[in-house]
Amino acid sequence: MFKKEYLYVSLAIILVISIAVLVASRSPEIDIVYPEERLVLQPEDFVVNTDNHQLTVGQTNWDEAIKIFPDIKRLGGSTVYHPEAFPMYLTFSEDENILIAVHIFGDSAATSRDITVGDSPEKAVQQYGKNYVRFSVEDSGNEDYDMLYGENNGNTVIFQVRNDKITKIIIQHIP
Repeated sequence: MFKKEYLYVSLAIILVISIAVLVASRSPEIDIVYPEERLVLQPEDFVVNTDNHQLTVGQTNWDEAIKIFPDIKRLGGSTVYHPEAFPMYLTFSEDENILIAVHIFGDSAATSRDITVGDSPEKAVQQYGKNYVRFSVEDSGNEDYDMLYGENNGNTVIFQVRNDKITKIIIQHIP
């Protein structure tokens, strides 16, 4: 009886490993194209404009943000918040309560260089230049990609491009 149970457990483990290998072998490769020189972002590149207000990623604190967005809601037990009237997520540092990232997924907010969701990637290139890192899925058959401006230290502006339109903007700055 013991040998039969051992055989079932062994077969189950082999099946799980086989499925994992199959899934991993079918995962698409990420194609990353680096520019010769990376754009060095300036302090004003971390400003987000909304209606009559400005947030500065890396500087705006929680108290300032709550004055701008009194209807802000916390997402779960995280440090990520969502203003109900704006299609964006705000992430604050745990200790200092400083805004460290903004995810914009609607056209009611813009970068300091006036790029909004719905703009063409060409407009972003006109405003920020050609020195961005391009992330795409190899052999996907489409032109969906991400444009990352900034250096490797996490202080970046990222434009997600889907169907030749910017669909999401992420601005992150860790002081």
